[in-house]
Amino acid sequence: MSARVLVLLLAPTVRATRWGAFLAAAGVGLAIVVVPAATTTMLTAEDLVALLRVAAVCGALGAGFLLDDPAARSTATMPTPRPVRHAARAGVILPAVAVWWALVLGVTVAGAEEGIGATLPIGGVTAEAAALGAVALMVAAVRLRGSRAAGVRADGGVAAFPALLVLVMAATVLPRGLALFVSPDSPEWTGAHGRWVVLLAVALAGSFWASVEPTRPLRTPFR
Repeated sequence: MSARVLVLLLAPTVRATRWGAFLAAAGVGLAIVVVPAATTTMLTAEDLVALLRVAAVCGALGAGFLLDDPAARSTATMPTPRPVRHAARAGVILPAVAVWWALVLGVTVAGAEEGIGATLPIGGVTAEAAALGAVALMVAAVRLRGSRAAGVRADGGVAAFPALLVLVMAATVLPRGLALFVSPDSPEWTGAHGRWVVLLAVALAGSFWASVEPTRPLRTPFR
């Protein structure tokens, strides 16, 4: 498969992608930062980071539904291999999510009072958002891989939604040495974001595994 084929798949992929759930969740996430930014309420850096985290969770919950494809059972027989189809889907999803997150960050920084926006740890919060989104997509991809192997239809977002909520709730009660959500001025900030990067890497590896065509063992009469 050439890069030209991948590019030709982008437009049909945009039309086939179910954007409704993501747009709804992304809209809620954007509203969470727009409302405080439109007022004169004085928020601290910790408050703004908390709002960004809630917005990131909203976006990740919606992103989990972007892999759902009602035609998945029929496209499984196409000559285009699954890794190429998933690469085309990633080429559509990632720019859309990146534009939304850039808008969320821009609104938050612009609406911060007394220059607090310039002190926000944008890189760290972006790493958290990327890890959350990657986990949602990984769970959805693994769910879809298992359902296609079984010959049944399933929606990956339905599995990603509760899985991500469980992850977020668990992250809020982790002990200090394993904490993921920490205050920007905490000495654990660097260590926590090292764990976020590990989580992101694991999620990306899981998504890559889920994109590989499953192989079935060859059965011979000599076994």
